[in-house]
Amino acid sequence: MKKIPVILDVDTGSDDAIAIVAALLSPEIELLGITTVTGNVNIENTTDNTLRVVECCGRPEVGVYRGAALPMVSTLVPWGLQAAQIPRPERAPGELAVHPDHLPLPKAGIKEREQRAVSWIIDTLLSRPDRSVTVVPVGPMTNLALALRADERIAAKIDRVVMMGGTHNVCAPTQAAEFNVWVDPEALEVVLQSGLDVTMVSLDATSFALLDREQASAIRAVGTPPAELVAGMIENRLAAAFSGGSDQENGDRSVGAAIHDALAVCAAVHPEVLTRVEHTSCHVDLGRGFAYGDTVIGRNYRNQPLPKNCRYAWQADSAFFFRWLLELLEGAR
Repeated sequence: MKKIPVILDVDTGSDDAIAIVAALLSPEIELLGITTVTGNVNIENTTDNTLRVVECCGRPEVGVYRGAALPMVSTLVPWGLQAAQIPRPERAPGELAVHPDHLPLPKAGIKEREQRAVSWIIDTLLSRPDRSVTVVPVGPMTNLALALRADERIAAKIDRVVMMGGTHNVCAPTQAAEFNVWVDPEALEVVLQSGLDVTMVSLDATSFALLDREQASAIRAVGTPPAELVAGMIENRLAAAFSGGSDQENGDRSVGAAIHDALAVCAAVHPEVLTRVEHTSCHVDLGRGFAYGDTVIGRNYRNQPLPKNCRYAWQADSAFFFRWLLELLEGAR
């Protein structure tokens, strides 16, 4: 089987942890390395959490590279919408978190690599053939945007970008924006203007990729440490969402919890999991008003034609997604 070379970029909280497990265990992925970025939690925690997951999966040879601690632009001014959120404020006592600061795993014995993420991304891509690497960013786009700005030659080495982020109908954390984009709107706009083949696995699509307690139990029954971690993260997301805490995320929690980031990993190897994809134009609102970070999907091409720069995913096959994840975990026993 020919494997897909992948760079995975994460801000590891809970659904990132599941995405990392999937990428590490997939027989279809050659995981070149994992880069971290501030997002769900700060860069210290995203890096630490990532190392814990890599060790849990028994893959210490996969390098973890620390990336950007802050967005490119949005925290430069004290009145920026993001300034009060990065780092996140302390939670109330007893308040459940969708993204715990520390994953429920032992502190890793393995260490992050010395090279920083942006320079590693550039070096790695420049060493590969043209259009050979799939980049899967499932957090803010800061690392990839900085790499593209630092060395435009890397664009020719990237086959696809399959990202988790963006929204049209389902919004969080603001009335207009999805979290990964809202943290660093300018970074995504850099990526969208790069000419790369971008598939946007949006909240609209991930709201279809819901997993429930019964499915979490089936995963736990696999009986391995990675399966135990995945099941626990699903249950944590369900419990935190039902608690009504400040970390509540989107989705119909009477059905299940959305596992956003793992769906992007699935789509990188099985595009058919995305059941409605529209090739369209997409740009990010950078106006610093109430719509800051909104992903604006092109609609009217007759009056104002714009280049189609994005494959926007609207829906996903939840049953396919669950089977894929379960089979990965079973196959690694």
